[in-house]
Amino acid sequence: MLSRGASRLKSALGRSCKQPAQTCAFSEEALSRYCTGGYHPVRIGDGFNAGKYKVLRKLGYGVYSTILTAESYWSGHDTFELEVLRHVRIQGTSHRGANHILGLLDEFEHRGPNGNHMCLVVKPMGPDMTKYRRLFPKARIPLPMLLLALEFLHDECGTIHTDIKPQNILLETPAINKMFECAPSEVFTPQLPPLAPPNDFYHPSEQLSSGEQDLATATDISIRLADFGTASWVDKHLTEWIQPQMLRAPEVILGAKWDSKVDIWNVGLVIWELAEGSLVFDGTWTSTAPYTAEAHLAQMEAVLGCIPKSLLARSKDGDRFSDHEGGQLTTYAWLFATQNLQLSAAEKTSFLEFIQSMVKLDPEERPSASKLLEAQWLKSA
Repeated sequence: MLSRGASRLKSALGRSCKQPAQTCAFSEEALSRYCTGGYHPVRIGDGFNAGKYKVLRKLGYGVYSTILTAESYWSGHDTFELEVLRHVRIQGTSHRGANHILGLLDEFEHRGPNGNHMCLVVKPMGPDMTKYRRLFPKARIPLPMLLLALEFLHDECGTIHTDIKPQNILLETPAINKMFECAPSEVFTPQLPPLAPPNDFYHPSEQLSSGEQDLATATDISIRLADFGTASWVDKHLTEWIQPQMLRAPEVILGAKWDSKVDIWNVGLVIWELAEGSLVFDGTWTSTAPYTAEAHLAQMEAVLGCIPKSLLARSKDGDRFSDHEGGQLTTYAWLFATQNLQLSAAEKTSFLEFIQSMVKLDPEERPSASKLLEAQWLKSA
């Protein structure tokens, strides 16, 4: 279950898993993306990999793929992701963080009218953290599991995720797993019709919900980190285009060398976003202005102080954003204070200190995932 319909998911949680959830209105991919080099046109009932997989329902789409249910099916064409997931799978599951990675179950190549498509098969999951927190704002954030996933990726796999955001942190519970394992195939029958021929491959996205458990009171929630489409090796970058724009680390914006500490920066900002419901930095000068890297860096300095001269010195684009003295060319007034958390004054201070330990302008000052797992705030939260 990959839920995009947050407004409908809460009511759907009370239904039996033998009944399909109500259809929700989603933002859909552009039909023009079904072209040479683009998405593969998939019709409900299509078979793949010599009949091993049969498509039951469209769940949604991503930058590189459409996401469908066929036992568990993800079609795409990003070979970087396949290379990384193969490597992660080889590392085994003995590390305590391995079970918090959405790993690869199967893979195959499919040739269609728009070219060759590398298809990745992964486990079906529950809603992402954005939807979960929107529905249940007082629910606990399973942060230790995310840090365990990063400890496994960084220390055991030599891999940097580079795209940590709430949408890539997916939930699962025994009830959700049971729904996918036990529900009859008719449960997955689409409730909405496709477009008329010849575009009858274009289906609305529809999700399912488990009726056996209310996520608001569940105590057995687990998470898995998903989407390795822009992941890189610690010792060799597979791409330099990384991180969601407004979650980018300063070294990435400045064109400096980066490493696994970009993931730590992302985690700090994601925790704040989930806890407060807003971004720390939005990279704009005003509410109606477009994103600019200059505004983004100015906001960082307003909150965290001047960008270290050592970082500017090793940055390709440092001169573009600073004067000859290493100072910021433009300034920005910004406030970093928790508004929504129901915490005591001491707890808020501890929470902010924990986040700020990850959101350091100098990546060398950010702790590792292993070190963060020892933080006092996690033990007392």
